[in-house]
Amino acid sequence: MRESLLLVLYSFFLVSIFGFVGVQYDPAGLILIPPEDSLNASLEFNKPKGSTYYAGEELIVSFRVNKDAYVTLLDILPDGKVQVLFPNKYDTNNFVKADELYTLPTTDSSLGYRLIVDNTVGRESFLLIASEEPLYFLDPVIIRFHTDAFPYLINNVSGMKNLIMNSLTNSNWTVASYYFYANYVPVTTTTNIISDRENTRVYIDGLYAGTAPIMMQELEVGQHSFYLFNDKRLAWGPDSHMVGFGDFEIKFNLFPTYPYGYLEVYSEPSGASVYIDGEYFGTTPIKDFAEVGSHNISISKWKYHSASQDVEIIEGETSFISFVLSQKSEEEIRKDIYTLITVFGVLLAIVGLVLILAQ
Repeated sequence: MRESLLLVLYSFFLVSIFGFVGVQYDPAGLILIPPEDSLNASLEFNKPKGSTYYAGEELIVSFRVNKDAYVTLLDILPDGKVQVLFPNKYDTNNFVKADELYTLPTTDSSLGYRLIVDNTVGRESFLLIASEEPLYFLDPVIIRFHTDAFPYLINNVSGMKNLIMNSLTNSNWTVASYYFYANYVPVTTTTNIISDRENTRVYIDGLYAGTAPIMMQELEVGQHSFYLFNDKRLAWGPDSHMVGFGDFEIKFNLFPTYPYGYLEVYSEPSGASVYIDGEYFGTTPIKDFAEVGSHNISISKWKYHSASQDVEIIEGETSFISFVLSQKSEEEIRKDIYTLITVFGVLLAIVGLVLILAQ
């Protein structure tokens, strides 16, 4: 007990000198992006995310899924090793029922194990992976339960992503995460994470943090790994970025994950909607990234005739297109209004029918 106390005090001394402890491995291996589906999972500990746990403290872990699923809980240790906490030698059944709260041990307090924090100093991260199909990457772990109650999945987190993703190719799956600081209190700052694009998902040190903008209330001062991406195949990182003292704002500019040039579109009148190969691009006047190759550019505006034009996007260069839209006649505008009213009426009828059938 005395030796443990001395080690923790020594750890505080090191932190006070060098400041940042954080993640000491490449967290890119933690970035698991599940399919957008209806499977959801939650993971909770007996302290809030980002808390400090000291040697000898017990971890109380609870989780829940909204559908029947196979579940595993992975502990990413400060040195980058990945240990399987669930299933384990005592809790071998990892098939859980929908909407039930499970707490480790899941079935019987007499199973004979507790999750106790050791003397290691650093940040520990946890991933709960839930899948509607069996988690085949656990097979080599399960066969070692007779010799090791909580075997390692892999000795280096950098190889974890490929190992797991190859097993989940044809499955509906999701992930939940948590982290805590082991045996030290970090120096933290409030950091506002901003993106220049909408619908940007943010991963910090390999763990999903939310959709930008995000106000991180207690982010450890020092180097962190950031990965941001949106639904337009634009991304930043994963790469490191320094987080400084005091209130801090970091703005990330996303760039294409494909070979790109630029497309600049003007119209007379302005304010027309622009589409590239049928996909919405923006409103004139606009200049933005465009994928290298041949594309059809179409443009439309209420009360004006639509127009289109083919364009070739060359890597690193800007392609310019200008449209002069001709105004529709009053008769054409009336026909458009009648069409909109008809479509709207049909949609209302369908919604009404669905509501009646649902009663």
